[in-house]
Amino acid sequence: MAKFKNLVAEVDESGDPDKMAMFADALPKQQKMLMESGILILPFFRQLTWPLLRPAELSSLNYFASAWCALENILLSATAEGLGAVFHIPVGDEAEEIKKIVHAPQGYELTCLLTSGYPAPDAFLPKQKAINPEERIHWNEW
Repeated sequence: MAKFKNLVAEVDESGDPDKMAMFADALPKQQKMLMESGILILPFFRQLTWPLLRPAELSSLNYFASAWCALENILLSATAEGLGAVFHIPVGDEAEEIKKIVHAPQGYELTCLLTSGYPAPDAFLPKQKAINPEERIHWNEW
């Protein structure tokens, strides 16, 4: 259990109890869905220029951003078809281990593990934070 708590803390350091409860519920489900799903998508991208964690300029992150835009489209399409989807962003050495297992070519980066399927009718929905858009949208001022 201590290892799991460390994983949750690694994912989110905010200390927000609602967020921590959401991760405590979601992480085991993610693992179960990824292990039992009929489909597992491993989206890779090739970082052609500067190392991902040492971009020379903002545009150096275009490869990374493009990969996540493609993932967003996959998630939206799955939802439109009545499917649920879950993705897991690798933590620790997970990405490097997966790259070894699938023999990913040098220079390719793994964004996440993605799976999709039909949601359980009795699936638990975590508490959502109420957000007031009026407090977040600024017009002509910050």
